Amino acid sequence: MKDKRTYMLKKEHGEDITHENEFKVALDDRGALDLTKQIDDLQETLKGYEVLLKVHKHEIWELKKYVSEDEKNKNLLNGYRKVIEDLFTKLKQKNS
Repeated sequence: MKDKRTYMLKKEHGEDITHENEFKVALDDRGALDLTKQIDDLQETLKGYEVLLKVHKHEIWELKKYVSEDEKNKNLLNGYRKVIEDLFTKLKQKNS
């Protein structure tokens, strides 16, 4: 039986097999009134808001792009409608 983890292939030498970086021990014995803990909590909250702001900016950009494309399509449709009306009136005048 294998007691020790060893490298099996040459390319595994670049990988960390100690598994020491897989989890963090969250031992926080500071009280709720500790200012450094409050600062850390506020910084985490701020980071969360920054990520949320980035996501919302991207969503707004996507929606603006969609609205712009919709407006372009409306203008194109109105242009086609105008061309069809002009052709229809010309055809009507020829037949009269």
